[in-house]
Amino acid sequence: PVFISPLFNDYTPMEQGPLKEDILSLAKAAGVPADNVYVYDRSRQTNTISANVSGIFGTTRISLGDTLIRDATPAEVRAVMAHEIGHYVLNHVYELLLEFGLVIAIGFAFVNGTFAAVARRGGERWGISDIGDVGGMPLLFALFSVYMLVMTPVTNTIIRSNEAEADAYGLALAREPDGFAAVSMKLGAYRKLDPGPVERFVFHDHPTGRDRVTMAMNFKAAELAAGATDIDPSMAPLVPEVERYVAKREADRTAKAGE
Repeated sequence: PVFISPLFNDYTPMEQGPLKEDILSLAKAAGVPADNVYVYDRSRQTNTISANVSGIFGTTRISLGDTLIRDATPAEVRAVMAHEIGHYVLNHVYELLLEFGLVIAIGFAFVNGTFAAVARRGGERWGISDIGDVGGMPLLFALFSVYMLVMTPVTNTIIRSNEAEADAYGLALAREPDGFAAVSMKLGAYRKLDPGPVERFVFHDHPTGRDRVTMAMNFKAAELAAGATDIDPSMAPLVPEVERYVAKREADRTAKAGE
C-alpha cells in the first residue's frame, strides 16, 4: 500500500472528524497497527465503492475509496471498514496466497500430464516435441486456461467463504447491522442481489446481497433479543426490500418472455 498502490492512485490523509475517529477506534479495537486513514481517488477508474486494510512489515494502511465516502452514510462506511479490518485480522491475504498457490500447483501438474498426452496424439502434426518446446506455448496456455475455467467454482467458493467470515467479523466489530444491510443493497447497482443457486456457485465470489442482508438482520435480532442497547431497534429491516426487488425482477422477466 505504501510503494505499489500510489503508482495507480493518489492517497491523501482523511480529513479529521468523527468518522475518521470511528474508523481508527475500530482498528485499535481489532489490533490493527495503523494510526491514520487515507482516501484514494477510486473515482478515476470506477464508481464502485471499496476500501482496504493491507500491508506488512510496518506498512499497514487503512484506505477508503472516495466513492465510498461519496455514496455511503457514516454507518455504512463503518460497516465496510469493519469488514475490511476482518480480512486483515483473519489473515485472509495469506490464506488466499496458500490456497491459490495450491490450485496453481495442481494446475501445473494437470498441464504437464495433459500436454504430454496431447503432444503424443498431435505433436508431430503441430511440430511440437515436448513441454519444453517453445512452439508448444499456445497449447500450454490453452490447457491451463481450460483448467482455471473448470476450477472457477472452486476458487469462487474459497473467496466467498473468506468474504462471509469477514462479514461476520465486521458485524461483531462495528455493530452496524443496518449500515451493513444498506450498503449491501447499494452493491446491487452492479452485482445481482439474488442470483440463482447455480449462478451463485459458479460465478459469484462474494455472498449475495440477499445473504448479507439476512445475516445482518439475524445479527440484529439476536443482539436485540439479548438486550443490546447500542443497536437502533427503530430501523426498518431491509429484508422486505430484497423480497420486493426479487419480485420485480421476476415480473420483468415474465414480461420480457411474453413479448
